[in-house]
Amino acid sequence: MKTFRLIGIALLAIVLCVNFASCSSDDDEEPIKNDDGVITNQKRLMEIKETNAEGSIEIYTFSYDSKGRLISVTDSWNGKDYYTTRFTWGNNTIIATSDDDANTYTLTDNLVRKQQGDGEYSKVFTYNSSNQLIKVDEMDERHSSDDCSYTYTWDNGKMTKHIYKENNSEKSYVYEYTYNGKTCKGWFPNIEDESWTPLDDDYIFFAHPELIGMRTNQLPEQIFNKYTDKSEYYDEYYKETCKYEYTDEETTKFDYTLNKDGYLESCTVTYTSVETTKRSFTDKNGDGVITDDERNVTETRTRTDIVIYTFKWE
Repeated sequence: MKTFRLIGIALLAIVLCVNFASCSSDDDEEPIKNDDGVITNQKRLMEIKETNAEGSIEIYTFSYDSKGRLISVTDSWNGKDYYTTRFTWGNNTIIATSDDDANTYTLTDNLVRKQQGDGEYSKVFTYNSSNQLIKVDEMDERHSSDDCSYTYTWDNGKMTKHIYKENNSEKSYVYEYTYNGKTCKGWFPNIEDESWTPLDDDYIFFAHPELIGMRTNQLPEQIFNKYTDKSEYYDEYYKETCKYEYTDEETTKFDYTLNKDGYLESCTVTYTSVETTKRSFTDKNGDGVITDDERNVTETRTRTDIVIYTFKWE
């Protein structure tokens, strides 16, 4: 009996070890891509629901083919379909068409390298050695003054900085990211993030962020941007030179809820903008004191918006 008992204990230990190894493998499972570069062993994003402070609801509904490739996104507003974008997959190309627009994405090694829109509008995508997106160049040959670029900085799977710059201007907008260690299964379709501005034309990358090196399970706690503009101008009324300074500090904070499988269930986004405007005039008589308070004004305006996103996965 003792021998049988020992054999039983040994078999139980083996079963437990196998089960434990299996669970660990599932939790740490590496993404598997098919021939189109689409990840097939994780849940698919089926819906994004956006509810703003006024109660308006916008819903993006995603549908896929038998290979797990996105074939359409329907955008509805307060229960009424607004438009649908459809996707046709070819050999290293994806064509997105809607009622009045068409975009062709060209891929190499399962990464989008170029997006060609109607006319002479295009984007070029650049990646680092880890296949993470590090730059998007936007070009319009008809209006070259609108050309701009987006650059991205990564550290261990986290995007730490995003910079937007207009090519015909010295000004740039720098967005800095902070994290507190939170992660999710799959990825975070960060529709509120300014870094997605050049990527959300057809929302295909919210379904397949791996195609542009933006698939990450890291959940940012906050995004901060500070923009300052300084200038001088001659005021015709006061007949004096005015020094003008404008500052806008934007803070975006995220609060997440995960479902039982570890995928993102909801995200509450709180956006705060603090705008400060300063105007000061030159010292007219040179005594170091400007007595007219109306000509030395500091104005501060604060605006807060809250948007709630909920997600469905299958």
